[in-house]
Amino acid sequence: MRNKSETQTLLRQFFHYVHTQFNTKVQKLCFDNRAEFISLKFFFLEEGVLFQHSCVYTPQQNGVVERKHRHILENARALRFQSHLSITFWGECILTAVHIINRLPTLLLHKKTPFKILYNKLPDYSRMRFFGCVAFATIVNPSSKFSPRGTKCIFLGYPMGQKAYKLYDIAAQKIFTNRDVVFLEDTFYHPPQVNPTAHNPPALPLPLPIMSDSFSHLPPSSAIIDPFDPPMSSSPAPTDSVPSLLELPSYTPLNPPAA
Repeated sequence: MRNKSETQTLLRQFFHYVHTQFNTKVQKLCFDNRAEFISLKFFFLEEGVLFQHSCVYTPQQNGVVERKHRHILENARALRFQSHLSITFWGECILTAVHIINRLPTLLLHKKTPFKILYNKLPDYSRMRFFGCVAFATIVNPSSKFSPRGTKCIFLGYPMGQKAYKLYDIAAQKIFTNRDVVFLEDTFYHPPQVNPTAHNPPALPLPLPIMSDSFSHLPPSSAIIDPFDPPMSSSPAPTDSVPSLLELPSYTPLNPPAA
């Protein structure tokens, strides 16, 4: 659904689908106080459907739908975070999350799956793959004999009405379906962005030397001088000579006293 104006058309299709596939009819419909549902009041009366809607700003009256909505979103977020996909593929994350939930056993159905309750048969788990992993799809019509026979893709789920896989072609930037696919389920196309400074601790600032009171008369520019160095002459050194780093004073040796 791209626009809310398609709500009535999609609901009519859903009612016909339930009647055709399961030989039953929708008897009651619960929804929140949205305008697109309130406008379908006459449609529900024609179909004989009992419709119930909650009051304004009271989602707790529609708790079943709210909890299931939260369940689907939590699974969809987990799929996206694991595969590191862009937010552009949020729709594929939702569809795949619902596909997985319908095939997992739940305590509410006495450890049975919704798929088993609905279709009266066990689901097929052989086609389950890691969502968002790297896959190589077979190119059906290669351009030449020396052209590649496969293309690198991203696995995006399971299409409706096909025994195939939904893939995203990285080079062509398009979504398509294919049956002959080789999966690399431990490899994802979008690697996590690692911050280079996350593993390196920040550099600590070096402490300034502590100056005693006897050096308080020195100008600020000489505050970085080591107090243990000998005092330097104030006259500039000649350019043609290189001064020594440390000049020791000369001492006159003393003769030992006579015995």
